[in-house]
Amino acid sequence: MCLLAAIGLLAPRLVLVLMWFINSSFVLQPFSGTSVPNPLLPILGLLFLPTTTLGYCWAAASFGGVSSFSGLLVVLIGLIIDFGLIGNGRGAVRR
Repeated sequence: MCLLAAIGLLAPRLVLVLMWFINSSFVLQPFSGTSVPNPLLPILGLLFLPTTTLGYCWAAASFGGVSSFSGLLVVLIGLIIDFGLIGNGRGAVRR
């Protein structure tokens, strides 16, 4: 079971890193309009909210960003998945 949990935590990060190497504009282009230096936000997303970052990049590439309902839905689903992955580990320790 620990191996499955480790794979579940590493899979979104692995996909995001592979997409960054294969097509860097997919990861860097959605964050180009921010005032923060360009690679900093994707790196922070890779560390803390990888599924949300991947969903945001996909929404920007496919749905025109989070201004559409579909793009916002993709990002929200990624956020729910990230909080679920983070929250399950803390709840198991308290029991």
